[in-house]
Amino acid sequence: MDLLNIQPVVQSIADAIAAVLKIEVEIANHHFIRVAGTGEQKVSVLYKMEGDLVYQSAIRTGQPVIIKNPGFAEVCERCKFFQNCAETGEICTPIIYENQSIGVIGLLAFNEDQRQRLFENADGILTFLGKMADLLSSKLHQHYLIQQLTRSSEKMVKLMNLVNEGMIVINYKGRINEINVKAEILLGIENKQVPESVQNLLKGLVGEFEYTKQSITLTLNSVEKTLFLTKQELSSADSINLEYLITIQDVNEIRNLAEIASEEQKKAFDNIIGVSPQIREVKEYAYKVSQSDSTILIQGESGTGKEEFARAIHSSSMRKEFPFITVNCGAIPENLLESELFGYEKGAFTGANSKGKPGKFELAHKGTIFLDEIGEMPTLLQVKLLRVLQQREIERLGGTNPIAVDVRVIAATHKDLYKMVLNGEFREDLFFRLNVIPIIIPPLRSRKEDILALSEYFVSYYNDHFHANVLGFGKDVKDLILKYQWKGNVRELKNFIEYLFNFITNGWVTMDNAADLIQRKLKIEKENSATTSFSLIEMEKDLIKKALQFVKAENLNIEDASELLGIGRATLFRKIKKYQIDI
Repeated sequence: MDLLNIQPVVQSIADAIAAVLKIEVEIANHHFIRVAGTGEQKVSVLYKMEGDLVYQSAIRTGQPVIIKNPGFAEVCERCKFFQNCAETGEICTPIIYENQSIGVIGLLAFNEDQRQRLFENADGILTFLGKMADLLSSKLHQHYLIQQLTRSSEKMVKLMNLVNEGMIVINYKGRINEINVKAEILLGIENKQVPESVQNLLKGLVGEFEYTKQSITLTLNSVEKTLFLTKQELSSADSINLEYLITIQDVNEIRNLAEIASEEQKKAFDNIIGVSPQIREVKEYAYKVSQSDSTILIQGESGTGKEEFARAIHSSSMRKEFPFITVNCGAIPENLLESELFGYEKGAFTGANSKGKPGKFELAHKGTIFLDEIGEMPTLLQVKLLRVLQQREIERLGGTNPIAVDVRVIAATHKDLYKMVLNGEFREDLFFRLNVIPIIIPPLRSRKEDILALSEYFVSYYNDHFHANVLGFGKDVKDLILKYQWKGNVRELKNFIEYLFNFITNGWVTMDNAADLIQRKLKIEKENSATTSFSLIEMEKDLIKKALQFVKAENLNIEDASELLGIGRATLFRKIKKYQIDI
């Protein structure tokens, strides 16, 4: 498989990337021949590249490479342009086809303006480049499939309808021989009736050139639409039977694909109120993991907002159009939990629905299931949940046939699951299956900035709810709530403010008008004990200590702790040294 076989398509994609990002682009194949380029790289297309060690690294490892200081990075040391590189920055990502690196897309900055655009959102750009690499891979796959199927019209139509872009095969007179459903939608073709403007367009596309590309604007059903077209000559024994393949894309759809770190997806996390560095870091981390299907374990004290994070992750994911199903494993009686999760067949037990009933996993098919209070799940059901995570199928109570389910699992608990594993209260294999991506939500008392931010939000919320006009908290009340420990976290703070609104409906809330109410609700003593402070750093340190204790207890090597923690061996020893942990 060689990108040179679809060089014009590769060049058009390079042009599109450069137009969107306003950064120079080059695309090379696995032999380091420049297949496409923009700006100064365009003149050397189809030539062997020099100084290609960065691309060698990307193709060899199958991983993206970011070079913030070209010519001085470690990977540049053997390059002929070492310490004399014209670039000011570079990001590249490999193009994978059938698990093989077949090329690389590189973004190149040659001045400070381009460098700033390149690195101001590197994660977003890598996400975009990954999509473009997938697009190139699919284009190559499409090219080889089309080669195989050009002699079979029926097979070609089936193939064309699998592609998420318009495809038309026209003859040398511009008449349509084959067309897929996407093209009919884009061109406003209904019941095989081709609008006159489209007929004229297709006739104009027939020409002497083997390949061309262009953007056109059409008015279809009184709606103006901009389309991006490519034309490629299909092989034929004679000119009379010559055919052309036209591909069509809606420019608006291309722009949507090119959105870097979609703001619409991130908006789901706007409902999680917080301005502290800790909560912003957790929100950013949660957004990133929302883009995969890996199982997540959310840990945090009661009332920290674990379900809100789970909902935001679902709403930011590709599964957002499908169900989000919540199950509180601690609120459902043990004898009912199995049928609630996995459903049951008719007659499975006395009182069962005569038609049977699907379980929560079936209802969440293609969506997300949120298993709250997973630490309360009985041991027997832990075994069955483990099977679901491993096999991706469930079996109804009283049933004999497995049912495949496509569900992302997000679990949550306020308990220390790791300690429960050590005490034999929770299955170790299930813990590791659930803890693929751990998210730890810090308690409210460790992020004081959020206490005031949440207070302002809840005051606004309850002003609307109670039709009140409370202006906010006075300084004396703010000082008090900042010192209070909030063992119930965000939930306790919200309930506290709702309580106050039952007695105060306008003006400022101060100790002069609310001292008795506050003392009665929070039971504050005259001398408050000092608030314990927590941080993500302390939590990380504690987790490393627990992992080391576990491997010692199991007579394992210290290096095995790195697997438990999901970090590299070198990273583990670096953190042990950093935190001065005794081993």
